[in-house]
Amino acid sequence: MSHDLSPPPSDERPWYRQFWPWFLILLPATSVVGGIALVIIAVKNADDVVADSWYKDGRAINRSMDEENLAARLGITLAASAQGDALQARLSSDTPFPPPATLTLALRHPTLAAQDRIFPLAHQPDGTYRGDGDLPDGRWVVTVSPGDGNWQLYSMGVIIRNGRFTLSAGG
Repeated sequence: MSHDLSPPPSDERPWYRQFWPWFLILLPATSVVGGIALVIIAVKNADDVVADSWYKDGRAINRSMDEENLAARLGITLAASAQGDALQARLSSDTPFPPPATLTLALRHPTLAAQDRIFPLAHQPDGTYRGDGDLPDGRWVVTVSPGDGNWQLYSMGVIIRNGRFTLSAGG
């Protein structure tokens, strides 16, 4: 009876040609790649930071409400439209008052401050207001105020393809 004392046959391939080391390396490597991808996504899609002047802005809300209430008492309405790159607006009121020389039309995106737009509108001899710019489609917070900041129209609304909307005080 002969006993073979030789070692059992082994796989003599080097470690880098084995399956299990690469499988064990792949698990943490996947986590690293996923973490880097999440950091890149977070940096590219960062939320807008809160304004440094948040306290002052909060106190200005009272002033804004006073301006909106004045617009409501005067019964001010603005109808605006876009034709190409030209904006046209007509201001009307229940109470006669001298038309302001300029109006500021501000479109503020509800979530993306980078998309906010401000359009200056100048009074024309025919009683309308005109300015340059294209009204973008989408949901916007719209404010209109005169150059002297005496009153303000405020509304949340959707501008559709034809680029028309109407603002009235309190609405």
